[in-house]
Amino acid sequence: MYRISIPALVIAFFAELGADLIIQHCMFLIFAGDSVSGDMTNEAMQAVYETVKNNPGFTASVVIFGTATTFGGGYLAARLARQYPYYHGLAMGLLGIAYALFYWQANDLWLDLLSLLSNIPVCIWGAHVAKRHMPPSE
Repeated sequence: MYRISIPALVIAFFAELGADLIIQHCMFLIFAGDSVSGDMTNEAMQAVYETVKNNPGFTASVVIFGTATTFGGGYLAARLARQYPYYHGLAMGLLGIAYALFYWQANDLWLDLLSLLSNIPVCIWGAHVAKRHMPPSE
């Protein structure tokens, strides 16, 4: 029997990714305020995006919520698998690193490095909390 549940990892990864995308879009709309309208040109939307992206409050909120969804991904993978929670937390961290490396130059260097350095510990922390909520194995 394999120790890693691939379906648990796939479900948890896409749930984490979906939560990240929804939260980032909501944060963008909050920080953009009235600057966004339905009849904007691509150039105007790009200008609003650059303005919001350079806002320190937006960056801080994305980092905080991104860390929370990373924690949730490790938690969800461990709970769905029901066995070997730390392996699933580690696997989620490695998937997160692979995703961060794929989009390496999309963000500032410090943000990419923070993602690489925090992904595995935060996912394992989520798996640790999941283990505490799991019934004892027989």
